[in-house]
Amino acid sequence: MTIFWLLALALLVGALMLMLWPVLNVQKHQDEEDRTALNVALYQERLAELQGQLEQGTLSKELFEQGRVEAERELLDDTAQGAPQQKARLGTAFPLLAALMLPVAGAGLYLLWGSSDQVAATLDRIPLMQEQQAVDALMTRIPEIQDEQAREQAMNELIGRLENIVRMQPDAADVWFFLGRSYMNDERVADAAHAYARAMDAAGRQPEILAQWVQAQFFVNDSRWSDELQQAVDEILEANPRDATTLGLIGIAGFETGNFNIARDAWNRLLDSMDPRDPSAAAVLTGIERAEKAIEEFGENNPQAVRGPVLPPLPDQSALSQSGRIRLEVSLAAELAASLEPDASVFVFARSPQSGQLPLAAQRLTVADLPAEVVLSDADAVMGELRLSKAQDIKVQASIAVDGNASAPDWTSATQDAMVDSANVLELVISQPAGNQ
Repeated sequence: MTIFWLLALALLVGALMLMLWPVLNVQKHQDEEDRTALNVALYQERLAELQGQLEQGTLSKELFEQGRVEAERELLDDTAQGAPQQKARLGTAFPLLAALMLPVAGAGLYLLWGSSDQVAATLDRIPLMQEQQAVDALMTRIPEIQDEQAREQAMNELIGRLENIVRMQPDAADVWFFLGRSYMNDERVADAAHAYARAMDAAGRQPEILAQWVQAQFFVNDSRWSDELQQAVDEILEANPRDATTLGLIGIAGFETGNFNIARDAWNRLLDSMDPRDPSAAAVLTGIERAEKAIEEFGENNPQAVRGPVLPPLPDQSALSQSGRIRLEVSLAAELAASLEPDASVFVFARSPQSGQLPLAAQRLTVADLPAEVVLSDADAVMGELRLSKAQDIKVQASIAVDGNASAPDWTSATQDAMVDSANVLELVISQPAGNQ
């Protein structure tokens, strides 16, 4: 506010100077008027002198006329040089009165229409806006940085500026959330857990924030499971039974605590809900294979296991399986049957513009299961809020990934348009290399 009042004072002084200028300039005009009067007196004296010389006969009439014209010209020149540019005079009373009334009128009008609170809030937000602009610039620049050291320096600067923002705006949930992710990338798990907790304080226990907090807090606890973490997991999976972050964490926590069956089941559920082309699907599949090998070696109930997470069962899918149904007949071209292993993974999925690259619904089979009749429905939804029954422009496809990597299929079927709850059975024949789709 100090800057605001200084600017207001400067404007007031300028306005006062403008209004008092006629008063301050009175002496100058008076001097100019006195000079004009003197020039007139000198002219009259010169004219009287010429008239006397004419009467005495010492000056001819022609010379008298010349002298008179010369005197008039000198008078006009002197008067023009000294004459004031402004003939009208306001006097001193009105400018002085206006100058006295100006501060009073200005203060009254500001009390009536002004808003010092908003001015103060705007001025206080200037440092915050500068930090936000710097953060936006860094987020644009960081992906383009190739040098590892320069990239690390930019990330440190980004974290520092985010910390400045939350100091100035402690209830900025989105900044706390992004700061938590930055801390996790920097392996500062305790700081990340604190940042996610502050985000929840500001925005509530939203599942996406809570899932990130559970992950960070698990590592803060030195990979030990607790009632607090289980309660959070139950809360998240109740809102979204296929939350990828939470299912991935349950798999990790189950494996690290020796509960290999929990790890296997969580990762299987996660893989079932993933886009077949998602690059991380291969990592999840690798995790499943490790869990199955551990079960073969130690058993599902490992005697050395400590307390780990509990994977809540999926909600009843019977009602969902009856809505948004798409009937498909999936088969394999005869020329491919002999060249593929029976356990090669087959993925059947449906997409729409609303879901982008993420499938609306998906199922996983094997080559040995083909040919097979598949019914996709709302029960196969990858994301709970995205349902086949509510989608438009649905397209279905089937693919085979020899190595089980859903993100890199080897063979695919043609893509077909589909309508939900139709009696028609669409045929998907896997026959073409993935690169030709």
